[in-house]
Amino acid sequence: MHALIQAPNRLPASLQAEAEQVQRFIKARHADATRRAYASDVLAFKAWADTHDLPVLPAAPETVAMFISAQAGLGKRPATLQRRLAAIRHLHRESGLLSPTDTDLVSAAMAGIRRTAGTAQRQVAPATADLVERMLLACDEGLQGRRDRALLALGFGGALRRSEIVALNVEDIEVGPAGLKVHLRRSKTDQDGAGQQVAVLDGARLRVKVALADWLAVAGITAGPIFRRLASDPKVGGRVMPAALTDRSVANIVKRRAEQAGLDPQLFSGHSLRAGFLTTAAASGASLFKMMDVSRHKKVDTIRGYIRQAEQFKDHAGSGFM
Repeated sequence: MHALIQAPNRLPASLQAEAEQVQRFIKARHADATRRAYASDVLAFKAWADTHDLPVLPAAPETVAMFISAQAGLGKRPATLQRRLAAIRHLHRESGLLSPTDTDLVSAAMAGIRRTAGTAQRQVAPATADLVERMLLACDEGLQGRRDRALLALGFGGALRRSEIVALNVEDIEVGPAGLKVHLRRSKTDQDGAGQQVAVLDGARLRVKVALADWLAVAGITAGPIFRRLASDPKVGGRVMPAALTDRSVANIVKRRAEQAGLDPQLFSGHSLRAGFLTTAAASGASLFKMMDVSRHKKVDTIRGYIRQAEQFKDHAGSGFM
């Protein structure tokens, strides 16, 4: 129960239903992935604190500072530690307590960790059009192969985030002569659920429409989640389950198909499809704003980064004398 709302047993009976509804809305302010990440981070903090007989709620600023220091010693990146601080802050605020993460001590410790470890994000390899084509060829004609082929083609063609891929339903796809219109009900840049539409070109190489239609037909899917789990029990054979894949599954599929295509799977992740589309588009001379139409980035600087990477040697400053 959020600290700002009294427990139901202390409220008039006429307000209990409203209080429970408020709790549901409060919970919905964070995406499922964020809630899962926070839960994992809090468990890590509790486990460390329990080992040293330190209280978790409320936690002292010294406790939090020593925790992130210990985590940094284990090789956790600053971005991970910043998320864990956010989880600890969330834990305290939900309980109506002042957060120890907002103190000068914790801020100074975090600043020192950033300065020592650096803040550069690990860059995954982009799955460019050529590499995706190799991955598609690595997919067989079984249920799993057809599902993965459709997932790779659509994920690349729409520059989709892995959370967007697994959230797609059949009802979100409109098939047209030139390709697909994909309706995204919610995404990272549309947390309020206003909805966004992405045009996915069919293309002669990736043939997104064919791959998707083939998977839906063989899987017998006419409504609901497009990309679903498959039964792993050998007694039932290849059976499509009702539940959608998780975003972690997308990363695993990309890695598995990359390895089967003769690539190093450690270089790829679920983000590789989105990064690969933008990298290929930049190298092909696509307009910055046309790229943003597909990727739905709100900041031009992010797209410029892909263009700079693709054009590092184009009109190089040293081309006249090197």
